[in-house]
Amino acid sequence: MTKVDPTAIGVPPFTIKVASFFLFFGLLFFPFAIAASNFFFACLLITALFYRNILKQGWQLCWQEYKPLTIAILLFIGITCIGTLWSDFNALAVHKIGKQINWLFVFVITGLVCLNPSLRVQAFITISIALTLHLIICTLQYFGMITINGLGSNAGDAAGFFGHLSLGFIYGIWSGALLVAATSMRRPWQILCYTLATYAVITVYLAQGRSGYITTFACLALVIFKVFFPQNLKPKLIILSILILGLGLFASNYQPTQEKIQRTVTGVSSFFDGHWENVDMRIKIWLVSIQIWQDNPFFGVGTAGYPDAAKQAFIDHDLSYLHLTPNEKKVFYGHPHNEFLFALSRWGPIGLLILIYLCWQWVRTGWVKDWQHDTMNAYLLTASGISVILHGLTEPSLNTHYETVFAILVLGFGLSSSKQDP
Repeated sequence: MTKVDPTAIGVPPFTIKVASFFLFFGLLFFPFAIAASNFFFACLLITALFYRNILKQGWQLCWQEYKPLTIAILLFIGITCIGTLWSDFNALAVHKIGKQINWLFVFVITGLVCLNPSLRVQAFITISIALTLHLIICTLQYFGMITINGLGSNAGDAAGFFGHLSLGFIYGIWSGALLVAATSMRRPWQILCYTLATYAVITVYLAQGRSGYITTFACLALVIFKVFFPQNLKPKLIILSILILGLGLFASNYQPTQEKIQRTVTGVSSFFDGHWENVDMRIKIWLVSIQIWQDNPFFGVGTAGYPDAAKQAFIDHDLSYLHLTPNEKKVFYGHPHNEFLFALSRWGPIGLLILIYLCWQWVRTGWVKDWQHDTMNAYLLTASGISVILHGLTEPSLNTHYETVFAILVLGFGLSSSKQDP
């Protein structure tokens, strides 16, 4: 993109360096320490707000070049904030509103890249270093050399600090980006990118995050179809078949993954057979969330009303057929493990349509880009949008820390080029 002179719009060059410093350290700490990463990202945001022309530059680019997607983001922020008006849980409502600040990073990053185009490559190298180090930690955890006992992360489910719910989402997008980057590099760097991408994919499939399997596969398939062989159908089908065969052989021979898939198959088939005691827990959660929406069909229960509404559903309706223990019921009080059902139950049909519109514009913006000359940005936009959708089928992909922050950062960098750029 054409570089904008920072001094011409009242932003000292030193400020760009400081803002870049905060961004780099936020990315470095991202996999390891949420508090430290949030601190540096907050410093970046404060810097951008103090020197408003950084934010203004990003806003102008997004509004002029990507207006439909920008409108979709504003609608999503708006329904989240307005939805607090009919929420009873005020503390949670304030928390949910505060989370919408993350969307400002879309404009901060695009503005910074306008002022310093080399920032894209530097940021990619920085996050790649951080994610590679985290991969090593996952490997050490897998072999029992270090202990990390977090939610969805242990020696038998080596997902490091991310947890298996976030692992595939993040590394699926990153592994695809490495493959895209390799197409414009010299041989030694190509080998490094291919090696790291393979390492990331293996780590994802060694963990037990089912949505991670799907999103990672989708990102790899996207690279095959749109980057490696954009015109030739036969190579696409051959490579995709080999990929499916390889992943299938791995899943059928690696016992933890095999057991996870088998439990999923059993859980889904039990739903259709009516054997409720064996139905997958997520399906049960989805049914309760649908009941919550049916009790509040027009405007939902509000941005922060889901926990209380879930508890009330067990009081108002006979849900004994779900065969739940008292401890299992507590799982139902957080969220419905589905971004789209979460929107429907919180904001009704209007909220669901806004979310669908956001996802549609997100993917479409990347899909219609020039994949030949703006390959990386086209991939980042499309892959992150598809990952939000696929991951959102089993998790609240825009309501969890790692997925939300990473998706917004990727979106920001993906938008950081004008349609007018050569």
